Amino acid sequence: MFALLSYQSKGYDWQWLSFPFIDGGVQVTRTSDTHQLLLRKVYFFHSAEVSVYTTMDNKLVLHLSRFQACSGPNQTQIQLNQLPPQKVTFSCENNNQLSFSTVTTHLNKMIVNFEESELTINFADWNISDIKKDQFKQLHPHYFERLGQPSKYQWSRD
Repeated sequence: MFALLSYQSKGYDWQWLSFPFIDGGVQVTRTSDTHQLLLRKVYFFHSAEVSVYTTMDNKLVLHLSRFQACSGPNQTQIQLNQLPPQKVTFSCENNNQLSFSTVTTHLNKMIVNFEESELTINFADWNISDIKKDQFKQLHPHYFERLGQPSKYQWSRD
């Protein structure tokens, strides 16, 4: 379990938002270059990692990686929020990782149908609103300084 977390750290210092031994735990980190908050959860039994971060216009990027041997693109069915299920294409990276990303305005739930299993992700415990609030505070630091809530980080994604 910890080997997958260590291998997939991607050079970030991930902190736990919830209890790792009960539900796998949501993790949070901040990029060192742009100070952007990132959230992720590793699903050990599915060899998958899901991460969420914001775009420059405060939309959400949902990124899903599945760690398995691959030799090319792979189609999988997903259902995002209340939208109907749809086929999406996962790209193959380094012959051992399938990846898919999409941009959305909100996240409630996602169901991914892998060949041999189904992964259901409930975003209720992900603190999605915190990453949007953090970015908003970086974009409007003077307003929050007047409120006595200065942002620790400056906007640096121009």
